[in-house]
Amino acid sequence: MNLKRRHNNLFCLLISFLLIATPLLSNDNINRTLGKAQAAEDLRLYFKLIDEQHGNPYQYVSRSAFFNAIEETIIQLPESIDIKSFELELSKLNNLIRCGHTTVNLPTEVFKYESNLDQFFPIPVSIIDGEIYVDFDQTKIPHGSKIISINNIELKHSIRDLTQLTVTDGLGDTKPLGDLESRFGYYFYLQFGGFKNFNVKYQSPEGALNELSIAGVAGHKMMANHYFRPLYQSHERYYHFTHLDAIDSLHTMVLTLNTFQANPDWFYQRISSRYDEEAKVFDFSHLVLDLRQNEGGDRRILNFLYEFLTGKELVDPSQSSTRTLSIKSPELLEGINGSLSSRGLILQAERYLAEHFVLQSEEGYKAEEQNWHETFDAGIHWAGEAFEGQIYVLTSGKTFSAAADFTRILGAMDNVSIVGEETGGANVGRTANMLLNYSLPNTGTMVQIPVIYEEFVNTNKIENAGRGTFPDYYVKQSYTDLLGQKDAPFDFALGLIQNNLQQGSN
Repeated sequence: MNLKRRHNNLFCLLISFLLIATPLLSNDNINRTLGKAQAAEDLRLYFKLIDEQHGNPYQYVSRSAFFNAIEETIIQLPESIDIKSFELELSKLNNLIRCGHTTVNLPTEVFKYESNLDQFFPIPVSIIDGEIYVDFDQTKIPHGSKIISINNIELKHSIRDLTQLTVTDGLGDTKPLGDLESRFGYYFYLQFGGFKNFNVKYQSPEGALNELSIAGVAGHKMMANHYFRPLYQSHERYYHFTHLDAIDSLHTMVLTLNTFQANPDWFYQRISSRYDEEAKVFDFSHLVLDLRQNEGGDRRILNFLYEFLTGKELVDPSQSSTRTLSIKSPELLEGINGSLSSRGLILQAERYLAEHFVLQSEEGYKAEEQNWHETFDAGIHWAGEAFEGQIYVLTSGKTFSAAADFTRILGAMDNVSIVGEETGGANVGRTANMLLNYSLPNTGTMVQIPVIYEEFVNTNKIENAGRGTFPDYYVKQSYTDLLGQKDAPFDFALGLIQNNLQQGSN
């Protein structure tokens, strides 16, 4: 309804601003406060768990620096602190370890409740040259607009604070930025709170400054699929976990693996469909392997894919170590490798450690050099000829864990070109095996700690310390690409294939 009186208009605007700027009230769990002594106890327990159980916690931060950071945080704690504020402080501390498999999360019941509330920033974003842009067309704010502020919070100055909450890996910056892009709504919520409405100041692609209020959305709608897929990733190969399609004009197969958490049978059936067993040839001569959204998973798939690409079994030896042969603080333990904790499961884990880690050292216990991939056999093996064509692997900071491993392994092959950005860590080694999930007693915060450190033998430990695998062709999305809804790394790889075909025809 249109109001005629000017003072009524001003009153309505004031009420709207108050609604926008007021955090959404949540359940008692998220607003539950605990005293400084209780919060300090949980922080010190967190340090104890990391210090005693983590396979290699001081790879990028010294023990004294980590301990001092926790003690300084305790000193700065208010007399009472709510659950979300505690999570915020713990996330900053956890970021110091720079281990991508060491995570902290809100208590499970709190996270589920909060994710059902319409309080998360709803728009997918891209971060380009230190600026945040809208990367979606199903919103009132134009695609490609630069977001200046949200509820008067200037984003350009907030990127550093937000990336300090992310789960990073090593010393590269592609993973924290990629993590922030994928989960922007969650990290904004963690840093600034949840809101029913968001007052967004933005600059349109034409340069006009505008302001608009948009409603928040439920977190579970966002987190199910990386906060929606950006506009330029609307092709089905991006919103399926796995996809296989072909570009016949370029004699190219495109294999998109957005996860390795999939059934190995799928890969065998789909890849076999493109192979003529009688003629022993594939119906394509180039392969684009897209791992840009792949944060890892089932290593068994690596074995099969490597056989398909090389005709050989995957041999990637590593030297593994652990700092303890026992499972510490079992009273706080919730699970091991996704299974609910039990006395039997703990004994099984300890037997595994005692069996494999028999060489004692000052740092803990070491295993004999071993090709661990021998233990990841899905029982599915490629019976055809190896693919001998050119392979183009697409990577980003979200290429993590097993996907980063596979990129590193493929990068050593003569017929492989890596296109995109540095992977999200794990070139020299990573702490990723035997994942223990603990619940801190006062806050209920969930902490995941990996027990086994794995250092890869076939890599340059000096040049690549703390970094991921670097591409042969560095290609990053530009603002022009964003506006044109172009997938720059993918298009670049297709351009390389086109050049190869043209040279081959001359």
